[in-house]
Amino acid sequence: MSATVQRLRIGRTVVAYDIDGAPHRAEAAELFIDERPLAHWLGLTRDLGNSDTDLDLALPPALAERGRAAFLGLQPAHNQFGSGRLVLYRCHCGCDYCGVISCILELDRDHVVWRQVTREDDTGPMVGPNPGENGGDETAATSASAPPGPLRFVFERSQYELELERHFQERPIPR
Repeated sequence: MSATVQRLRIGRTVVAYDIDGAPHRAEAAELFIDERPLAHWLGLTRDLGNSDTDLDLALPPALAERGRAAFLGLQPAHNQFGSGRLVLYRCHCGCDYCGVISCILELDRDHVVWRQVTREDDTGPMVGPNPGENGGDETAATSASAPPGPLRFVFERSQYELELERHFQERPIPR
């Protein structure tokens, strides 16, 4: 595979939002690719519409295990569209029909590839930029503009797997 290999890190980010004009903040799991949040690669601002992920350590154990297994390619990726695409971000309500950021997960002996990283809704994955996304929005991510189409990331498989295992070992033990 002759592609640039990126490094995955799973961390935390703050999602800011307003309810009835009152500002609120919440923490959410974030995917960092070469230390840059996935949202910045996509030209997005994290908000309630994309604040949920199957990597959230507060998920019930069965859902957390399903997310871990899907990211590791141990079981098929699950989304409500039935597309088999791995969901990277979804709405805080948990419903994929609000739209998700998803990808096709591919694994070989040495690499993990997230192919066609893009917004997906009930009409399928977008093949170009979303003209309505962050258009003129002053809160839009300033470190990147929307990409011209779906993105592709390649990770060294051993680093990717170790990072996912490290992340899920941080899971709080239920009392």
